[in-house]
Amino acid sequence: MSLRLFSALGLISLLSLPMVSGRTWINSSGQPIKGSFMDLSSGVVKIRLDEDSKVVSVPLKVLSKVDQEFVRKRAMTGKADLVALAVKRIDAAIDAGLEKKNLKYNEGLNDHMYLRRVYLDIAGRIPDYDEARDFLNSRNKNKRQELVVQLLKSWDYASHNYNYLAELLRIQTTFPGTVLRNDAFIHWLKEQIHTNTPWDELVREIVMAEGRIWDNPAVGYHLRDNGMKLDHVAFMGKIFLGTNITCAQCHDDPDGEWTQYQYYEFSAYLADLETKGKAQQVKMPKKKELETYIATTQKLDPGNEEQKRRINNIVGNYQRALRDMSRASELRVHTVANRAMRLPDNYQYEDGFPRDKVSPWILFGKENGSAAAALNPRQRLAAWLTSRENERFAMNIANRMWARYMGRGAAEPIHNIDPEKSLNADLLKVLTEEMISLNFDLKAFAWAIVNTKAYNRLASRKEVNITDPYYFPGPLLRRMTSEQVWDSLITLMVEDPNQFKLDSGKRYNQLINSSQSPGSPKDFVARVDEFNKFKPEQGLVNAAGISILKAKPPKGEKPFGQTALSKKPTGPTDEEMMMAFMEAARKRKLLLARASELPQPSDPAHFLSKFGQSDRTFVINASSLKGSVPQVMELMNGYATEILTQPGSRIFLEMKNLRSNFEKADVAFISILSRRAVGSEQHLLDRELRSGGPEVFSDLIWALLNTPEFLFIK
Repeated sequence: MSLRLFSALGLISLLSLPMVSGRTWINSSGQPIKGSFMDLSSGVVKIRLDEDSKVVSVPLKVLSKVDQEFVRKRAMTGKADLVALAVKRIDAAIDAGLEKKNLKYNEGLNDHMYLRRVYLDIAGRIPDYDEARDFLNSRNKNKRQELVVQLLKSWDYASHNYNYLAELLRIQTTFPGTVLRNDAFIHWLKEQIHTNTPWDELVREIVMAEGRIWDNPAVGYHLRDNGMKLDHVAFMGKIFLGTNITCAQCHDDPDGEWTQYQYYEFSAYLADLETKGKAQQVKMPKKKELETYIATTQKLDPGNEEQKRRINNIVGNYQRALRDMSRASELRVHTVANRAMRLPDNYQYEDGFPRDKVSPWILFGKENGSAAAALNPRQRLAAWLTSRENERFAMNIANRMWARYMGRGAAEPIHNIDPEKSLNADLLKVLTEEMISLNFDLKAFAWAIVNTKAYNRLASRKEVNITDPYYFPGPLLRRMTSEQVWDSLITLMVEDPNQFKLDSGKRYNQLINSSQSPGSPKDFVARVDEFNKFKPEQGLVNAAGISILKAKPPKGEKPFGQTALSKKPTGPTDEEMMMAFMEAARKRKLLLARASELPQPSDPAHFLSKFGQSDRTFVINASSLKGSVPQVMELMNGYATEILTQPGSRIFLEMKNLRSNFEKADVAFISILSRRAVGSEQHLLDRELRSGGPEVFSDLIWALLNTPEFLFIK
């Protein structure tokens, strides 16, 4: 077999395999285990079983060679040498840029600044009191390195990185124009992040995905732009290639970058993509049978004119709900064979005529011709897009990741990279090469970034426009994102910020998946009633499957949101205080869960929206880090601050059994600012604590939350 043919067949095989979050593992004896990869440590692989979500440990050496290779590609354990080499090369590129401009690195970070920054950048939240105290008190010389690895393996990393990708991919809880929820895709994407699916594999999977969302959650990516194929193509350019071709959708780019014909050539790869199919037919009862059932169960008399109208109204409500459910079942990603892309009716350039067929053509480089010939257009797109030979793909994600941790990209704007105009061309080149060298492992790439000399310096406290030169003597000063602020507040409120997570959406999808529904009046009514009563909060559950709406602190155990206390409390019990705290949150309709688990995007009145969360409509300037009066008011007297200063919140329970007011103040400082009070702050505290009443600690918490030190990443 020739090398060229082998390459083509290998590519076809790769693209044709079904990709799901779980996989079948085979040990050396041929016994299968169905589950998802979790971690590799000391030669032991942790796998979460699909059947019951239990995590089992399996020695790496008993797995098949294919499984061992799969694990090594996703695990960070064996990549320390590659990461160290990446750090060395990145440092050298920045050193050269600074030396050329006769510049020096900013001052290094002390422990509390490092702790706070690395938590916010990797975990998406501030450290809690115990985490901060233990790190600051530790004399372990390797504590920084150990902390980074610990955070990269945590669910915190998955939650925080999901927020970034959710904004980038414009993920919304429901698909526009339908009642169909996107929970399955959201859940699936978090799992891919947590189990460290390489970026190229993840992108290849979502581009290639087919089916309905309950069959293959990855189709959620294409369903986001249902009925907007040309817009979908424009977003793909910005998201995956760092290339803005939007203008060329309607006319040749006035800057001469892209022509409208090129736009349609690239769009032709998705000519066969269809996101709508035939609605599934619900096995519903006949109208007469339904009317009889309603009359009987509601004790209504069909012979009475007024009661007959009530019966008709009730039946009409069921039919309307059924219509919404049926429309939702129409959403299905599939391929329409031999469907061509055509130029628009008003096409006016000399390189084509209106309604001409357009053949697929890539934006950069060239396709693997021998392999591409055997694939359909979307398979060809997935193969070229994620190819190691397509340098633009690696350059885009490497530049984006650098911008996340450093405050700006090596090349700006990040949505429309021009390597030739980059003031950090050598750095951009190194970042691109190291992304490829690390096999698109975003955890390993983050590990490399946070070990660079530039990252471990104080932030530059001057505003730098994207047109201004910047050579990375340290990161730029950044305000927390809306999600980081919210998740930090949740960390101050509850024991485990990750306790409640959005479920897989299976139960909701079963309601929509009408092909599996029986048609008796009783079952039909029960199903539609459940659909009508469904609340998104029901999908927020803890490890025991209990909804956040029903969760209560377990008696005799450490209550929800509470730390372990060394002394027996006087007055209200911790459980009673926590119950009151939870009830206060419910009354204000605050769900005490991380931003990644809440509706996407949040309600306009929610804390997240007020602090600039993206509405998931655009990619460029989608979210905002600018301050505003509503933000000031929200931190001063909003519901979140009000709930946080309740006696049952975590930070208060940390203070509860401490005798000294200074010890309590120490808890507030470490919990909120990751440091102890210093100098003039101690004198001010002494005066206030002596003269203040019980509300002094609420005032202290409120004051610390409203400092720039809390909101900014220094």
